[in-house]
Amino acid sequence: MALHERTWRIGEVATATGLTVRALHHYDQIGLVAPSGRTSGGHRLYTSADLAVLYQVTAMRQLGLSLDQVATLLAGHTDVEQVIDQQLAHVDRQIRTARRLRQQLLAARQAGGNAGFAEIIKLTGDLAAYLSPDQIDAMGRRIGDLGVVGEHAVGVEMPRLYGEAMAEMRSGTPPGDPAVRRIADRLDELAALIRGPDTAASTAVRTMWADRGAQQPPGSGGADWGALVAYLDQARAAR
Repeated sequence: MALHERTWRIGEVATATGLTVRALHHYDQIGLVAPSGRTSGGHRLYTSADLAVLYQVTAMRQLGLSLDQVATLLAGHTDVEQVIDQQLAHVDRQIRTARRLRQQLLAARQAGGNAGFAEIIKLTGDLAAYLSPDQIDAMGRRIGDLGVVGEHAVGVEMPRLYGEAMAEMRSGTPPGDPAVRRIADRLDELAALIRGPDTAASTAVRTMWADRGAQQPPGSGGADWGALVAYLDQARAAR
C-alpha cells in the first residue's frame, strides 16, 4: 500500500459496498478479500483496489455464485464461462423444481386430503396384471401397517421423485449426475420400505412402466415413462 494512498475504514467500506461489517470480517477471515492495511490500533484499512475486488464479489454473489465459486474465480483457477454454465444449470434445476411444486400444490388443492389413499388404490389396481392376488394383498397390508408413512411414500414422495427424474431426463441431465443418482437412491429406499422382503413388487412396477412406454407412440407420456425406467437404471449403474 502506497504511503499517501486513499484508504477506507471498514464502516465506510460497508456503506460504499452495501455489505455488512460482519460480511467484511468474514471475507477477511476466509481470505476472500483481505484489507491491504491496518491502523496502528489494528483497524482494517481498505484501498481502492480492495474496493474494486469487493464490487466484483458483490456482482458475482448477485448472480447466485457461492463464496467458494467466487474465490475460485478471483484466484483465476477456473474459467468464468464454466462457472456461469454451472450456475445456469443450477438455476434451471430450481426453475424445474418450482414448476413441479406448483403442479403439486394445484393437485393437492384439488385432491384435498385423500391423495395418499387414491394413489394407493390406483397402484394396487395397476399392478393387478403383474402380481398375484396374494402379493397384492401383502403389499396392501404392508402399506396399511406403515400407516401415514406408507401413505406419504406412495401418495406424495414417490410421485414427486418420479416427476423430478422425468424433468431431469427431459432436460438432458446425464443419468450419472449426482442429482439423478440421489433420486434413484431415494426411490429404492422407499420401494424397499413398501415392499418389505418381497422384491417382486419393485420388479413388477418397473415392468409395468416399461410395458406402458412400449405401448405408447413416441413422444407421448407413456413412452416417456418407459424411457424413465431405463434412465433410472442407468443412474443406478453409475453409483
